[in-house]
Amino acid sequence: MEKSDIDIFYQEVKDVVEGSPLSISPVGRTVALFRLTLEYGAMHMGLPTVSYLLSRILTITLGILAGDEESSYDDILEEFDTDDHVKH
Repeated sequence: MEKSDIDIFYQEVKDVVEGSPLSISPVGRTVALFRLTLEYGAMHMGLPTVSYLLSRILTITLGILAGDEESSYDDILEEFDTDDHVKH
């Protein structure tokens, strides 16, 4: 199975976060990632859209915790314009 660009980007970000030599706790790293998500997302998607995306992630996470076999992060970006192209 070939990795998509988004999967490769995800792995790159994960590697940077886990491989940082700075003495920052996992909680601190998580807070920094959420802050970055909000700031970067608000700048490029708008705050309402990034807030909606975070809400979707939370809903999917709760589904996974509840044992819903259909809950998955795999298709979370399908309704968002990830390539800066207008969908028709």
